[in-house]
Amino acid sequence: MRTIVVLFFLFVTSLYAQKYTLRFDGNKYLSERELFEALNLDKPYLYEFYKNEPQIDEKTLEFSLQILHNFYKTKGFYHAEISYEKKEETLFFSVKEGEALIIKELHIKSPLKIKIPLGLKEGDIFDATKFTQSKKDIKFVYSNYNYCNILLDAKAWVDIEANKAYLFYDIDPDGICYFGKTIITHSNTVDKKIIKSLLYFEEGDLFSLNIITRSYENIYAHEGISKAIIDTQADVNNSVAIVVTITENEKPIRFFSGFGVSSDEGWMATMGVKHRNMFTNLKTASIEARVTEVKQNLKASYDMPMVENSSAGAEMGVTNEIFEGFTENSVYTELYFKQRVLPNSFKESLYFDNIRTYASSDEILFPSGNLFIFSPILEWNYDVRDKLLDPKRGYFINTKIMGSLKSFFSDASYYKFNLSGGYILPLFDETLALKATFGSLEAFEGELPASYRFYAGGMHSNRAYIYRALGPINEQGVPSGSKSLFETTAEYRFGIYGNLRGVLFNDNTFLGDNYTPNYEYGYYSAGAGLRYKTPIGSIAFDMGFDTKNPTQQYAFHFHIGELF
Repeated sequence: MRTIVVLFFLFVTSLYAQKYTLRFDGNKYLSERELFEALNLDKPYLYEFYKNEPQIDEKTLEFSLQILHNFYKTKGFYHAEISYEKKEETLFFSVKEGEALIIKELHIKSPLKIKIPLGLKEGDIFDATKFTQSKKDIKFVYSNYNYCNILLDAKAWVDIEANKAYLFYDIDPDGICYFGKTIITHSNTVDKKIIKSLLYFEEGDLFSLNIITRSYENIYAHEGISKAIIDTQADVNNSVAIVVTITENEKPIRFFSGFGVSSDEGWMATMGVKHRNMFTNLKTASIEARVTEVKQNLKASYDMPMVENSSAGAEMGVTNEIFEGFTENSVYTELYFKQRVLPNSFKESLYFDNIRTYASSDEILFPSGNLFIFSPILEWNYDVRDKLLDPKRGYFINTKIMGSLKSFFSDASYYKFNLSGGYILPLFDETLALKATFGSLEAFEGELPASYRFYAGGMHSNRAYIYRALGPINEQGVPSGSKSLFETTAEYRFGIYGNLRGVLFNDNTFLGDNYTPNYEYGYYSAGAGLRYKTPIGSIAFDMGFDTKNPTQQYAFHFHIGELF
């Protein structure tokens, strides 16, 4: 009975214990946010203005102090001194970090060169968390070189008095591994053949965790699946059996809406409904409306996954788009067939486009009237980036060609070709990103809509100019568009502090009046930007200026996520 009374007393007093708002002072190597996270406290981001500052209970002060001491030790600061002081309703933790442990020697015995993936090097501060992670990274690197049963002996010796650390890695990769038998568990609404077609590996292929990761991404690209598990079971013969389990979305019908803003299109709003597993086997159907300051679109789409990593579908819609100098209304239909052969993807389409041009300010350059264009389209994509939204390494190539012959079904004979590619190179903690785009348009007979031309300028083009404002202009100062285009972009992405990152960039554009650009005259720009990482993606702000006339020609841009 006495025990119960004591526990009840402690519980009641904890409810009425003094709580303090936390502040840190003297911390240099470790950020305030890292220290809050060590105490399992959530410090609001700048955009989370609606959240209160985290507080700490008076009764947990000594325990929190010990947590901070241990946390500093894991980060290589064994001599850190931490004290606290109460001032009214605020608690100040004063930190003297002291001298850190430095990695004096790092020895690796490995058949593969894995020094960069470790994230550690001689001269760095010894971080126990990074050391633990390095062992996982080594296994991950070897798994992408087809090894699944590596033997790893990793040791770290620390000399606290001399403030030095010595790291040793001994790696025995054993033999090359292969994918074994794939077992797909029962699913109520998705056929096993469809699930298997979403995987990028087959029995007998070389084992790779990267391929498994890509398979996860491909599976989750289908919103009818709410959960997927790809379980690996390696045996002594270096054969990796696979067990795939999926769970369908219990509520396949989803209503969605959203609001946003960008420097290219201004304010925007979307609204729609999607059935993510219509008639089983992950078939999807949706209706979506999207409205921006320059473009309004209503479309309906249907997609049907098929076996052998393929799918077929259709999209129909109505678009009204405002260009400077004219407005265009389009009623279109696209029938397509897709195939995926990692890292390649292919798409063949039939595109029917009924276009009406009106509100023209220049009837010669932008003639009013109706045109019907029927275009077969071929697309090829090759992508080996490590991530699609925030890549750190890898490269990609995108190609698209479309055209038509003038006939009863089409008002023009033409071709339009697009080729783009990018390369992302890690430079220690920074990133160098390069991209080039080439476009060519040629009309042989009949007329093409003015919107089929190439328009440059904007956040996805040359950032010294606003959206579609770069290039030749008519007598009214309206951009006329071009028949060919070549653009290059180089970005140096680097960290500033915490979730804040910076970028320095260079954009160059060449345009032409025929099927190749005029490389003797170009538009050259440079600039800088900021990236702030949030759970919904990086919020980006860029400012670019023309290098020939920086004080007169410049532009600001904002968007979410990296451009490539």
